[in-house]
Amino acid sequence: MTGSFFFILIVLLAFGGPVGTARGDGDAQAHPRWAIDERSFVTLGGEPQYVEITGASTKNPVLLFIHGGPGWPQTPQLRYFSSDLARDVTLVVWEQRGAGKSFMKDPEPKNVTLEQIVADGHELTQNLKQRFGQEKIYLAGYSWGSIVGVRLASEYPEDYEMYIGIAQSVNVQRGMEITQAWLAKKATEAGDTATLAVLEKLKNPTKDFCDGGMACFVKQYELVEKYHGAVFNPDSEKEIEASMTEYDDYRDYDWMKAFEFSSSRLEKDLLGNDLRDIKQVNVPVVLFLGRHDWNVPAVLAEEFLNNLQAPRKEIVWFENSGHELLEEEPQRFNREIVRVVTGAAK
Repeated sequence: MTGSFFFILIVLLAFGGPVGTARGDGDAQAHPRWAIDERSFVTLGGEPQYVEITGASTKNPVLLFIHGGPGWPQTPQLRYFSSDLARDVTLVVWEQRGAGKSFMKDPEPKNVTLEQIVADGHELTQNLKQRFGQEKIYLAGYSWGSIVGVRLASEYPEDYEMYIGIAQSVNVQRGMEITQAWLAKKATEAGDTATLAVLEKLKNPTKDFCDGGMACFVKQYELVEKYHGAVFNPDSEKEIEASMTEYDDYRDYDWMKAFEFSSSRLEKDLLGNDLRDIKQVNVPVVLFLGRHDWNVPAVLAEEFLNNLQAPRKEIVWFENSGHELLEEEPQRFNREIVRVVTGAAK
């Protein structure tokens, strides 16, 4: 659902060459000494899970970021592209059971389900509210994490000032239908018979072509990437790759092992999820959407928000991004996070 599939292609295509400099406002090599700089394990639902907290002041709004995947932490990417957020918000990065350092600490966690991960997020939220003495915190979810985020915001509105959905996922099955229609149009215009043949097979896939929903999603992703519907700007690809190997504590991390573990256990939850069943969320909802996102089609997220009842609704379009808007337009992403959070806090 997120950068996981992009990374598969990086490995297969063996990207090389020099690393660019399209970072956020800060320099990851010269990380400021924040007033809050905590890296620890917190027991959530009986399972130790890694939580990283950075911030300039305990009085700033607390923003809990829920990563995508499944099982694909974005801690290195947030350090690399978005470290300056800690000037204005207390940034909390949580690595779910089965992901990141949580997976490194326990490679066989129990109860890797959407229901349990939502419960873990709820427990962490209570810890953060108490830790920082704040009645409510801010919540952001990216891709797979946006499913978790909407569930948290809808079930526990009393805990959150706002929900920010980044590359919001709504319904994977319907999203695949929308994406395949877009791909068919692009391939027809390009006279791309090979892509049209793959799309025809995806309509009624055999097991030797793609065995299971996630495998078929990967097949589709390869076509989406071909037509720049995941990473819209190819210049961003090397920088995204660089962010994943920038830090010593993640250089030996087996990204694919964790992804395969989590995605195999969460496949049913991911493919069976339909946020269109949620008609009302009693907190403000802001969606950050890449205009060219056809991996998790932004048009479906827009439709979801239009049909949702919420105290306030807003879409922030990233005109030069696909699915990876956090990394494709990092400076704008950081500015917009600060705007919607601090603006709402006034």
